[in-house]
Amino acid sequence: MNCHPPLPLVGAVAALVLSTACHPQASAPAPTDTTLPDGPVVTGVTTHFAQGWPPRLLPRAKALGAVMIRDSVHWPAVERVPGTYAFAPANSAHVDRACAAGLKVLLGLEPRNPLYDGGQTAWTSAGQAAFARYARALADRWPGCVTALEIGNEVNGKGGMIGPAAQNRVEYHVALLRAVNLAVKPGHPSLTLLGGTSNAIPTGFLIRLFRAGALDFVDAVAVHPYRDQPEGVERELARLTGAMAAIGKFRPIWVTEFSREFARPQDAAPFYLKSIALMEGAGVRHHLWYALADQPAFPTMGLVRFDGTEKPAAAAFRFAAQVLAPRGPARRIDHGDPALYHYAFGPDAHLVWGGPRTLSAQAGSSGPLNFFRADGTPVADPAMVSDEPLVITGAFTLTFGPPQVLADSTYGFSETPLAWSARSAASAPVSLGWVDWQWNSYLGSPRLPQAAVTPLAMAVLPGLVTQVRWTAKAPGTVYASACFTPRTRLAGPVHLAITAAGQTRWSAELTAATATAQVPIAVEAGDTVDLAVAGSAPGRLAYRWRIAVSPDAPAPCPVAPSQGNPAP
Repeated sequence: MNCHPPLPLVGAVAALVLSTACHPQASAPAPTDTTLPDGPVVTGVTTHFAQGWPPRLLPRAKALGAVMIRDSVHWPAVERVPGTYAFAPANSAHVDRACAAGLKVLLGLEPRNPLYDGGQTAWTSAGQAAFARYARALADRWPGCVTALEIGNEVNGKGGMIGPAAQNRVEYHVALLRAVNLAVKPGHPSLTLLGGTSNAIPTGFLIRLFRAGALDFVDAVAVHPYRDQPEGVERELARLTGAMAAIGKFRPIWVTEFSREFARPQDAAPFYLKSIALMEGAGVRHHLWYALADQPAFPTMGLVRFDGTEKPAAAAFRFAAQVLAPRGPARRIDHGDPALYHYAFGPDAHLVWGGPRTLSAQAGSSGPLNFFRADGTPVADPAMVSDEPLVITGAFTLTFGPPQVLADSTYGFSETPLAWSARSAASAPVSLGWVDWQWNSYLGSPRLPQAAVTPLAMAVLPGLVTQVRWTAKAPGTVYASACFTPRTRLAGPVHLAITAAGQTRWSAELTAATATAQVPIAVEAGDTVDLAVAGSAPGRLAYRWRIAVSPDAPAPCPVAPSQGNPAP
């Protein structure tokens, strides 16, 4: 299938498509709570000792509270003669050291060896059988320590499979999983086999794997949900869970990489804490941060610098691993408001963030309350919910005031009271719903395939108008706030307009600078306020955007969570 590649969005994948071939014919149903696994949280981190990292970094993972590391043992370094496995300090001492330190090890394995299939992704039955035997040799060598094998890496991406296997990723990946399962599981029934490892959460691609039988040969499905902001990952994980439920074969989801680039090191701490809460609330019990240390190609993603000194992300990782994870996985407490994120870790720790509203915590009789930032730093008793995550521990009751934002396109993406639609010159407005494809799910429609919306981007093309609508429930004055910033060079202006009661209340042309709006609008119950985005130049555009509707007073230009100020 020859689909257009996603638009880049600073450490994330934006699913903006222009091909009907990328649209599946059916959406996955929502999962039920009964499909979500129980069990403890396994907090881990990706390392690259197989690529030459110094051994002095390994104790940093243990000290931060990691239970598991994800690394590799390269197949060509061990099997240089067919059928002979030469394990040596140069190619696998890092696994020995991790096991001696009491860490569990997940080995990510690339099925490529110059001895087989020309060094391309194993695709012949002989090459796949050879890789399966190698996987069994790894399981035999470190029983009880190497507890999981991840077969392949980001198999939906360009470099994830090379050679003939890349021409039919589904068929060859499933065949490889089958070969590994038959070779490994009889002797190691408790070892976890991970398959489908993908960049982003490509539910449409994974559905094809599931239908081809992948779930028969794996114990869990691995994804790498790289993204600019955590919010929304829980919706995509729910779609993936629903896809398995539709087939009737649920497997746990492991997040074996997640992160993003951070211009400000302090932004990593809230990003990390929000991410793990959202993922755990969606059923993930194994999540591994990428990566333990900064690297030349990824200089801001590490928990520590390459000299071992800690960054703010390390404090958040330690706080979550040592304080929150022992209490059990995060469970969302639903207040009926998508803009309020409230998670409980066990009976006496809560995590709160979201749209602004007052917050009151009343202590119980068993001791004082404690309040912490994402990095575990104590703070005074706050009075407001905000974009910054707040952890509260102790026996208490929480009381939330009314929301000061009625609708938010980031916190409430795809949910009421907002509704998304699009139209072209040749079509009437089409409602946009979830579409699953080979990258992140997005809002779109097979009837209008050029329309695509993610929390951070919209497809902008000549003749295409995308609209977000808010409907008032009560009379009053509201303020529509909007913020748009280009992320790619514009071939021409993008036209923005806010309308109410058929009248334009604000308009602007987005060129190279940020466009913002704070528009007061008097409404009656049932009135609508619409934001329309239209392109005038050929090509596609990526830009960061967020809109909000607030009562009584204008909200500041909405900022994407975890991005810091000023506006994105």
